[in-house]
Amino acid sequence: MTRAGLLMLQLLTAQTPAVEAAPPEETVAESAPRAEMSAEAEKLYRLGTAFLAQGQPRKAVAPLTKLTEREPELLPPKVALARALRLSGETDKARALLDAALATWPQEAGLHAERGLLARALDERDTAIARFTKAVELSPRDAELRFNLGEALQRAGKTDEAISAYREALKLDETLTSARVNLGKGLADKGLAGEAQETLREATRLAPRDAEAHYNLGVLLMREGTLDGAVSAYEKALAVAPKHALAHNNLGVALDAQGRHDKALESFRKAVAADAKYAEAHFNLGMAYFRKDDHIRSTKHFEKALALEPRRASGPYTQLGASYLAQGKRDRAVEAYKKALEASAEDGKPNTEAWQGLARAYLGMGKVDEAVATLAKAVEGFPKDASARAAYGDALLAKGELDGAIAQYEERLELEPTTEARLALAKAYARKRVGAKAAPLYEAVLEEEPENAAAKLGLADLYLAMGNYDGAEKQLKPREGEEADTAALARLGILHSRRGRPDLAVPELEAVTKKDPAQLDARAELGFLYLRGGDKEKAVKVLGDVVALEPGHAYGLLYLGHALYQLGKPKEAEQSFRGSVKMDPAFGEPHYALGQLLEASGKLVEAKAEYEKAAELQKDHPDAAAAAKRLSSAK
Repeated sequence: MTRAGLLMLQLLTAQTPAVEAAPPEETVAESAPRAEMSAEAEKLYRLGTAFLAQGQPRKAVAPLTKLTEREPELLPPKVALARALRLSGETDKARALLDAALATWPQEAGLHAERGLLARALDERDTAIARFTKAVELSPRDAELRFNLGEALQRAGKTDEAISAYREALKLDETLTSARVNLGKGLADKGLAGEAQETLREATRLAPRDAEAHYNLGVLLMREGTLDGAVSAYEKALAVAPKHALAHNNLGVALDAQGRHDKALESFRKAVAADAKYAEAHFNLGMAYFRKDDHIRSTKHFEKALALEPRRASGPYTQLGASYLAQGKRDRAVEAYKKALEASAEDGKPNTEAWQGLARAYLGMGKVDEAVATLAKAVEGFPKDASARAAYGDALLAKGELDGAIAQYEERLELEPTTEARLALAKAYARKRVGAKAAPLYEAVLEEEPENAAAKLGLADLYLAMGNYDGAEKQLKPREGEEADTAALARLGILHSRRGRPDLAVPELEAVTKKDPAQLDARAELGFLYLRGGDKEKAVKVLGDVVALEPGHAYGLLYLGHALYQLGKPKEAEQSFRGSVKMDPAFGEPHYALGQLLEASGKLVEAKAEYEKAAELQKDHPDAAAAAKRLSSAK
């Protein structure tokens, strides 16, 4: 089963339908009037019960109504008509008919049984129990009535009493498989897994053609983690009932848990084909497509699941939001995540995944403030949730609020002392240029996991920012006989660029960006090299693409500012420099570039402040310190 969507499993619930009472004329006790039917009455009765037997209750209503009006003293037609009305959905008429008949014949087990079935259909649990109890009292040797009583008790959560009723039913009729299946369910609900499994296996042995017995055995085995056995049981259920939607769905869940995702997807498809209104199967099919990155199909089935059950728990809305987000439909993702949070509030169950998804959607729309505010609420509501802290830190980092991000990452590390938590905190310290705290975190990870690529790259980035090119190269250089991945090659190209070796850097960076366009740092550095080589137009194109893909890319904004200035666009250049300052407040170079632009514009006071800020942030920046001193002397 999966995180982002734990696949839904139809568990042991009273899935076997309650046993319908025997044909009406056989349920009436000896005390009932036994008036002979006329030939015409017999004809109407046979016609109505024939329609009932064929599953056409609506057609049964007319002849049985006519018969009860013509022969009101006969009981069997009344029971048959009540059943036809119940099955046709005309429950008020069925209730009125049965209550009137019970007032006349209060000792008729068949009437009480039919009234119990009506109460079951209306989810009137206490009434169903009372009526079936009376029916059993009047007809104590009827196994099916005891089964129906057990089923009513089980629905009402009275499991111990239900188990007793099923056991009594089986004493009267050991071939009553439905009672044995529900007994297994009841035992499982009580935590008696061994006895429940034995009971359900006995049910499959005595009734190998009973799909429900195999199905429920599969559910129990799935609960116990016996995946192979569960798969086998579901397949046996489907061999008997090929259109058993729940068995197809649960088979898919079991296959998914085994890692057989393609076969699981096929099972979910069959579940939906067997029952197009099965919301759970649509959700699971959506999850299967989501795992395959088929977001168009996943969205379709998530939407279908929610259309069928719009009030269901927040999980499907969360997955729908994720599917929309993967397709770049951020506005729709926002709405889906908001609905997930509404459902979560109604359920009283926390859903930090929805909070984080909503924040990611906002970030994708460039609404950083909304993302930060969203995650602030999540952390306020769930202060001990490490994932909420992590997401809040990410949002603050994207906004350039490094101190706030560090505080959240530190809280996360306290809650969840994992490698990922250490790396996130190290990255934030590195962004702030606090090498004394970032380096030990990276080194601690590498001591435990020497081949951790993220730690190696993070430490290399830190060394690059600090000007420790030898240290960076040591982390990036592949071992003898190994080939460096694109992320490492990208940083080697940047390293050669910073060392003043464009002859090495340009071909390296061009190869990397062609192979992996997502390496934005490499693309930004390549754009700057084009600028230094005199190709201003090409530089602006490359750097513009970087900033378009990631508006908060500090180096991209810095280099783009230089390119725009050289193209004679000082206002646009100033805006780009200020954007770089905002996105990385600990980065000294954008302040220095901004100081140069302001000095050239005659804004000496502002220029001096920027030079001083650059020198403060970057102690090894002699040009910034010298420029600030020069302007102070000039004053």
